[in-house]
Amino acid sequence: MTYTGTSRLADFARGLGALTLFACLLVGFPIGMYKMMGSPIPDRMPSWEEVRITLMRPDDDGQFFIAVLTLIGWGAWLLFVLTSIIEAIRYLADCSTAILRGPIRPLQQLIRDLATMATLTFSTVASIANSASAAAQTHAATGVHAATDPEPNAPGRSTHGHETPAPEPTTSDWTPLLAAQTPPAQGSERPWRTHTIEHGDTLWDLAQRTYGSGVLYPKIFESSQRVDQPDGVPALTDPDDLYPGQRVRLPRLGEPGSTSSPSRTTSTDKAALSGPSQQQETSDAPAPAPPRSPSAKTTPSRVPTPVVAPPADHPVSPSPSTPSHQDDHRSPLAVTLPSGSRIGLGLAAALSAAVAATRLHRRRRRPINTDPTSYGSPAELPIPAPVLKARQAHMATYADHDAPLPSDGELAYEELLAEGPNSLVIGTCGDRPVSVPLPGLSLGLSGDGAHAAVRAIATELVPKARRYHAEIIIPQADAQVLFPGADIAGLSTALEGLIITPSLSSAIERLEAELLRRGRMLQADELPDVPALRVEDPGEPLPTMLLVAKVPEHGDAAVHALAALGRRYCIGALILGAWQAGTSLDLAADGTVTAAHGPDSDQFVQARLFHLTADDAAGMLQTIQTANGSEPDVSASPQAADTPSEPVPPSVTSLVPPPRRVAEGHRAPARLQVLGPVLLHTADGPIATGLRKGARHLLGYLALHPKGVTRDQAIGALWPDATPQSGVNRFNSATSSIRGVLRTATGLTEPRFLIHTAGRYRIDHDLVDVDLWQLTATLADAKRAVADEDADNRINALALVSDLYTGGFADDFEFAWAETYREHLRRTVVDALGHFVQLVKEDKPESALATLERAITLDLYTEPLYQEIMRLQARLGRSDAVQRTYRLLELRLDEIDAEPCEETSRLLADLRQPRPLSGRRPSKASE
Repeated sequence: MTYTGTSRLADFARGLGALTLFACLLVGFPIGMYKMMGSPIPDRMPSWEEVRITLMRPDDDGQFFIAVLTLIGWGAWLLFVLTSIIEAIRYLADCSTAILRGPIRPLQQLIRDLATMATLTFSTVASIANSASAAAQTHAATGVHAATDPEPNAPGRSTHGHETPAPEPTTSDWTPLLAAQTPPAQGSERPWRTHTIEHGDTLWDLAQRTYGSGVLYPKIFESSQRVDQPDGVPALTDPDDLYPGQRVRLPRLGEPGSTSSPSRTTSTDKAALSGPSQQQETSDAPAPAPPRSPSAKTTPSRVPTPVVAPPADHPVSPSPSTPSHQDDHRSPLAVTLPSGSRIGLGLAAALSAAVAATRLHRRRRRPINTDPTSYGSPAELPIPAPVLKARQAHMATYADHDAPLPSDGELAYEELLAEGPNSLVIGTCGDRPVSVPLPGLSLGLSGDGAHAAVRAIATELVPKARRYHAEIIIPQADAQVLFPGADIAGLSTALEGLIITPSLSSAIERLEAELLRRGRMLQADELPDVPALRVEDPGEPLPTMLLVAKVPEHGDAAVHALAALGRRYCIGALILGAWQAGTSLDLAADGTVTAAHGPDSDQFVQARLFHLTADDAAGMLQTIQTANGSEPDVSASPQAADTPSEPVPPSVTSLVPPPRRVAEGHRAPARLQVLGPVLLHTADGPIATGLRKGARHLLGYLALHPKGVTRDQAIGALWPDATPQSGVNRFNSATSSIRGVLRTATGLTEPRFLIHTAGRYRIDHDLVDVDLWQLTATLADAKRAVADEDADNRINALALVSDLYTGGFADDFEFAWAETYREHLRRTVVDALGHFVQLVKEDKPESALATLERAITLDLYTEPLYQEIMRLQARLGRSDAVQRTYRLLELRLDEIDAEPCEETSRLLADLRQPRPLSGRRPSKASE
């Protein structure tokens, strides 16, 4: 980030103030107490009789009260000193201490905050010294020519009309990949760059901005543990504990002397780089899990940090011996879709969050279905298969690191807190990402693969075109060429950052107006660029703007000027066709760069860019639109009739196994749990060890098919990318693991537990109970009771649903079929609980209310459930509870950037109105 003098001075002032306060509490307080109250040590110990008399006599002169205050004051100071010593020992010993409880906890937190802020005094001085040294070295080595600026008093130009050197970035700053500046001298590069931690930095974000993928954060942590830190700044010992002023090293992947190289990659590197498209076994050594929180525990002060781009000299071109691209199954940064589209993990993560947000918004407005014959039926468009494939690739990055899979709510909330993009990974070169900055981007793509590559870049940016993170401007004619058949107009209405202009000239006028507005703001605040303005005023909406358009062959002077000034004003240009004013790439149909021209052409030699087909892009844009709470017209859906979508989940009745051959009261020796994490149980408890990962996946898949599946069906669902022989080996290994573990745990050596008959494999339901089958059998009983018009049996069956549903189906599986059935089962259970409430609410309102409260724990965002709770609470005379329920709904919807609908607001207003008294006649006693 650009660390301005104002922010340095503010940090220094805060640190100096914290240091002064700490000194006053540690030294000044006891001196003042001694002057006013005297020594806390008595000259002699009082006798018991003196103590008794003192306590019994009236305190007319206030001496006893003053003595008590003195004792409390000295005790508090002594506690402060002891806690400070403990924290100092913790820091010197480089270990962590637990957070204390009770009244000591605020004191401990105060000491930690004061110590952290006091380090700003030393780290800021060190940062100023480093910046001054770097600036002196830079001015002595090279001169920098400022770009033509329309403002006479802009930074980089003197008031006398002579050009002056623009401020150079310090060693902690990144320079954009396509920046127009002199490259460093040959041989002067280090295999790493140094970054100074600022407010709000996390290792995950640094890895995302540096390499294009946050999962590579362990490389930064490993390289930075032995870095010498400035005075007063602790060493880096925990990837989640960062402090302002800490220095971290950002190694260049594949450089000599870095932590890895293309020709020699360790098992740890493979784990960190493992991508979702591999579908192969990785090292058994556990890799560190990615940070789950949106921001790490850094400082007491939270200041938004603008995302910075990779360095200009970041090497993405391979050595001459490096192949142009590798097979995607071994590429950790690319995902290949069935259509042939090739996308990056950045787009996969954006689509994963879009799927989560889509489901949450659909839950929010979905009415409760009380028809048992159609429990769980969705009324919306299915999610396209390419989107589900991309989501599965993203979720696999968590599974590869043995990290728990995030829920839809967690994904949507993390995306809500994400910062705006400043760089983008647009392809790969071997095993390394090809990253470009958005501010100052001046890139033209031509050739057979140009439209597909531009389509992939634009599609990845579209989800970020909200909440003032990014603004994409596309002329209408170019939008129709890039996204034929997609509802791009409806999407631009749903996203405030996607601008479709009538023509190229109107797009240029919009950019020029924004450039002048930002220029006036920079001049008024005396700041060098837009990133500095974002830091100075985080509340000012200043999204990164990108023009995506086809420019006439001879170019357009206005577009050239915008591209030249784009870095300072956070504006970029992505051109359809050859581009003489910047870097121009010719692409083959598969995205391979066949020719490169321009100032940064060397960066793209032998690279392969991501690319998208028009049909895949249409499905992705549809999901992005539904993620914002709007649903496209089903009849006018861009999804073709033959385009595959999410698989249809099995019906409830199909998951009921045939009757068991054993006695009714017989208990099976084993039990399979698939509601929640997949586990096997015996009478002695859960089986914690011995079961292979593939075996757990096979058990979960077989639980959805009580009548059995063929081996080819199981291999296609569990190992779709495996070769035929590898798939057979994995299936046989999983089957052997299941049988061996169950025989050892139960002591039964004869049973097979998995039955193979007529070419199909199924779970032996006489030996293994499955919790999912118990739940579906109960739902089937309720369905039969409706057909028999037996209300009592229906109520009795539905009453068991709440206890039998103990969790989502296989909630630790990332497969698309598992997610689809997980969502279907959740909808089914919520509908069943809602049906039960409708049946009993008149006679048993308390039971109905308890069931509804259970239902909203399963479905946090469904407004019809909250509406029914509010009605029952009002009926029971609990007006305060009605308001609390509405407030709870507001808080939960705020997590997905939504708010209660008008119907819920009107219901609250109606229920809060005073009700007329009952028409019942008063009793004789009252008369």
